[in-house]
Amino acid sequence: MVKPFRLIIGIGLGFLLLANPAFAARPGNLSLGVYGGWAWGIADEGIDGDRHTEFEYGAVYGANLIYRFPGGLALGVSLEHLEMDLKEYGYNYGTIKMTPLMFNILYQGIPVGGRGLTGHGGIGLGVNFTSFDKGPDIRPTISVDTDNGFIFALYGGVDYFFSPNISLNLD
Repeated sequence: MVKPFRLIIGIGLGFLLLANPAFAARPGNLSLGVYGGWAWGIADEGIDGDRHTEFEYGAVYGANLIYRFPGGLALGVSLEHLEMDLKEYGYNYGTIKMTPLMFNILYQGIPVGGRGLTGHGGIGLGVNFTSFDKGPDIRPTISVDTDNGFIFALYGGVDYFFSPNISLNLD
């Protein structure tokens, strides 16, 4: 797992290094963002074959570092964290923890005059670090194994710009 992770880090750092003002048509903007939200599982069963198990919704939070080129194109790296409890009839079997590290190619429109409504979209590739902490109610017959793995993202949303430097977005 270390070799693919190093490859992803190397590619991402290469993108960010090439995205300095010397390589852009004119100097761009480097931005740091923080965000949060809620996530919920879409699986019918938290544990395969056990229809009464489910993942409870959980908080997601993260941060990103983005270099914006003139014209709306951007390259970025993001790190998020998510925890969801695995339960059956209210009993806590444990918590799954996921920490995806993503490298993204983005596009974000900028409204004329720096204020108003616009949109954004992007794609990303990365690695998800996953672990499971056993809870107090887990039965000895239940085994939850996790693996780290490659992930991808395709996303879009709308933005409202209060000024050229401050916006609120909804994905």
